[in-house]
Amino acid sequence: MRTRIAELGLALLLGSFTACDCGTTTPGQNKDGGNNPNVDGSGPGLDGGGGLDLVGRDTAPAADRFGWVPDDSGAIVPVEGGVIITEDGGTQWQCVPMKCYANGPLECADCQDNDNDGKIDWRDPECLGPCDNTEGPGLESGVGGTTDNNCGVDCYFDFGSGWGNDQCAWDHRCDPLSPEALSNDACAYDQAWTNSHQGQNACPPTQTQQCLDFCLPITPNGCDCFGCCTFPDLAGLGPNGDPGYVWIGNMITTDAGQNTSTCTMQTLTDPVACPPCTPVVDCLNECGHCEICVGKPTLPEDCYQGDAGVRDAWVPQIDAGGRDAVGVDLTAPHDAAQPDAYEPPRCDPGVNPCGLPDDPPCDPPFYCVTGCCIYFGG
Repeated sequence: MRTRIAELGLALLLGSFTACDCGTTTPGQNKDGGNNPNVDGSGPGLDGGGGLDLVGRDTAPAADRFGWVPDDSGAIVPVEGGVIITEDGGTQWQCVPMKCYANGPLECADCQDNDNDGKIDWRDPECLGPCDNTEGPGLESGVGGTTDNNCGVDCYFDFGSGWGNDQCAWDHRCDPLSPEALSNDACAYDQAWTNSHQGQNACPPTQTQQCLDFCLPITPNGCDCFGCCTFPDLAGLGPNGDPGYVWIGNMITTDAGQNTSTCTMQTLTDPVACPPCTPVVDCLNECGHCEICVGKPTLPEDCYQGDAGVRDAWVPQIDAGGRDAVGVDLTAPHDAAQPDAYEPPRCDPGVNPCGLPDDPPCDPPFYCVTGCCIYFGG
């Protein structure tokens, strides 16, 4: 779980995109309190005249409401409210394109299925934040994350290369597991070089406070700030039976001269595709047992407190006397109709949880990163 929360600014998106290939899209709901007559209560709807359906979506004709409006060329113009996406199986959710700070939107925040796997943006397991410009299959972010030194890395989960904005610095020559040596033999572990650079920017014993404040909050559960991550498939594969960690940014250069990401969700245990690495401990966002993490989109049943680890269904109160439709007293402290106490907190105090079926979505400039709504403002 993250232990620090960055104080960042605000950035929203206005722009044009091609239509999503993955499912049905309908215009979204105006959420800014504007005077659209079909959103402010004067239009028809399933909620008794408020203009919204049972899950809060605007039921007005597309021409009369804010949302994603097709233009004559077949493109989609995002305006207020985003787009409702219907996935295979009928699951619906509202997607709003957003920027990575002042950049983008990139592939993992553009409300499109860029890799044609039926999953979009934060719901795609290869998307590790709005600054990730590859929906998959590779886990390399597509926006840098290395310093000017070929063996060096900076904050993996922000935009671009260089440590200027985050003051995070690490060098793979400091890692005894040599995670980058297969693609660049000059990056193999060098004890003498490491000793000579201890305390310097290349191999600092601790990361700067600016790095911890900026990068650690946006780092997914299970990763360090430099893209050294663990996954359920790597349980017990590390030193002394600890979790194994791999460098998700590994790339090779093809015969055609193209840099290609090799580490995927399917190759995690392949040490050539996903080279083992040693996490930088003071900038590590560990994967807690009752947290959503990279490669772990759900929680173990024992995280749910209550009836044998199974979550009770919530029965809404429908009358002033506190009883539901079948007369169960919803005010009783141990009534079986009450929901369980839920799992231990998944996110830091003040950070909204996300990612599970009952969780509300994150509103931009917040983005759902391994179960927590994380701020990516300007």
